[in-house]
Amino acid sequence: MKPAVTLVLLILTLLPELPAQIRLDPAGFKMGEKDLRTLFEETLRTFPKSKTQKDPPIFVSRHPDGPIVLYERTPRGEIAIQLDSGDHYYSQIIYQFAHELAHIRADFQPIPHENKWLEETLCETASLFALRQLARQWEKKPPNKHLKNYRKHLTTYADRVIKSRNPLTPKTAPAFYQKHRETLRKSATERALNGAFANLILPLLEKNPQHWQTLAHFPRQKDATLAQHFTAWRQASPKKHHPFLKEMESLFL
Repeated sequence: MKPAVTLVLLILTLLPELPAQIRLDPAGFKMGEKDLRTLFEETLRTFPKSKTQKDPPIFVSRHPDGPIVLYERTPRGEIAIQLDSGDHYYSQIIYQFAHELAHIRADFQPIPHENKWLEETLCETASLFALRQLARQWEKKPPNKHLKNYRKHLTTYADRVIKSRNPLTPKTAPAFYQKHRETLRKSATERALNGAFANLILPLLEKNPQHWQTLAHFPRQKDATLAQHFTAWRQASPKKHHPFLKEMESLFL
C-alpha cells in the first residue's frame, strides 16, 4: 500500500464518527430546529455501532400516526421517522426517537416472522437506555446549560416507565415468557410484555453498551423458535457478542 493511501486511512480512522444526516420538519413539534437537532444527534451518538455500519439519511417529522419508522423511503432516499410527542416534551421525543432508531439499526424490513416481538422489546430497551445514558452524559458534558438542568427529567421519565411494568427477575422471566409466548409470537407490539422484558435487558446493555452492535445482525426467519432465532443471531454476529446473546437468551428459555 502506498504511503499516501496509508496516511489517508489513518486519518479517517482517527476522525470522530459523524452522525447520520438528519433532515427534519420542526414546524409540527413547535420547537426550534436547533433544539430538535441537538436531541436527535445526541441520541444517535448514545448507541455504539460497528465501524462498518453506516446510518442512512433520516427525515424526522411530527405526525398523528406516529411514533413509527416507515418502510417506504422519502423521495430523497431518506428513512422517515414520524413522532407524535407533546410540545417541548424532550423526554418523550428522545424516548420515541430512540425506539425508531433501534429499528433502523436492526435493518428493519417488512418480513413477517414470529420473533419480531424481540425486536420491539429491544427497541423499548433502547428508549430507556437513551434517556438514562443522556442523563448521565449531560451531567458532565451537556450540549448546553439548559439540557444540563433538564437531565433530571430524563431520569424521572425513565423511572416512571420502568415502575409501570410487570416486575421480573432472571429467575421468573422464563416462566413469564412461556405464559405469554403465543401472544408475543402473534402480536409483536404487546407493550406491557415488551416492556417487562426490556427492564431486564436494560442493565445488560448498560453494563456493556458495545453489544448494541448486535442489532445489525438481527435475524428474520419464518417459523423459527426463539432458540433457533438466537442460534441464527449468534452465527451472524462476531464472537465477542456471543456471551451477551447467550445471557439474553437465558432470560426467556
